[in-house]
Amino acid sequence: MSDVFLSYAREDRELAGELARALGTAGWSVWWDRKIIAGQAFDQAIEHELEAAKSVVVLWSRHSVASEWVKNEAAVASERGVLIPVLAEGVKPPLEFRRKQTADLIGWRGDTSHSGFQALCEGISATVGGARVHRPSRQERQTSHWDRRWAWVASAVTVVVLGLGAYSIDPWRSWEPPPGAQDHEPDVGTPGGQNPLDPGSGPADLVAGTYTGNIIADSQGPARSDVTLTITKRDKWTVHVTSDYARLGAVDVTLTRIENKILSTGGNTTLTLDLDKHPPRLDYAPDMKLAYVGTKQ
Repeated sequence: MSDVFLSYAREDRELAGELARALGTAGWSVWWDRKIIAGQAFDQAIEHELEAAKSVVVLWSRHSVASEWVKNEAAVASERGVLIPVLAEGVKPPLEFRRKQTADLIGWRGDTSHSGFQALCEGISATVGGARVHRPSRQERQTSHWDRRWAWVASAVTVVVLGLGAYSIDPWRSWEPPPGAQDHEPDVGTPGGQNPLDPGSGPADLVAGTYTGNIIADSQGPARSDVTLTITKRDKWTVHVTSDYARLGAVDVTLTRIENKILSTGGNTTLTLDLDKHPPRLDYAPDMKLAYVGTKQ
């Protein structure tokens, strides 16, 4: 029996995973459909967990309000008196569920001190057993953010190394054009039609620009929102990173490209630009002391 059953639309899986991790860190057992064991009947496993869970958290978004599956799960939870609704986006929940007090996680990015997350924890605590929710101290929040975020960074670095290995090159070698390639040869997969075989272009051209986002982990301070990052090109493989937030400092970063991701190479600073995101998403960690997430403007 889980403390929390998490109901969501498949389009919101990234947010659901972040919420499941945060609630798990807060001390509750969380079940969501990623925990279905291979060989289990999908609908039977969900029905069993839905009926047994002490509370059911439903993420309302533009996708879930149109999902019959999510609405059915919410109806079962409401009948059992264990429904805890959460707004993931600025939408109206289905009419039958609007009378319930709803936690606001619009724009939430994993901060356990967020007022909406704290309200959700209080709702779970009251539903599961009436225990008073533990409000983490500043030091606990920093430690929790630090441990979870840098575990993710370590995983990301591992994936990058393995991915580069699949290309049969040195893990930190910058991409170079193949022998005999022509400078005018088009690169169909490059966003914006940019040609990486052009001697004057490279990953730095795609990364350069202005980003806005948040400090999501800091070894010496709290999270911080509305932080601007400015990245300028030094040469086609190198950029200079500055910010309006002094703790991010100023750093030169050498880059490489793997498919639609731009990655830093070597050193203690990690930088990843995901070109598949719209707008492109930047993950940046100078000297492994802070973690910044932002989007290109």
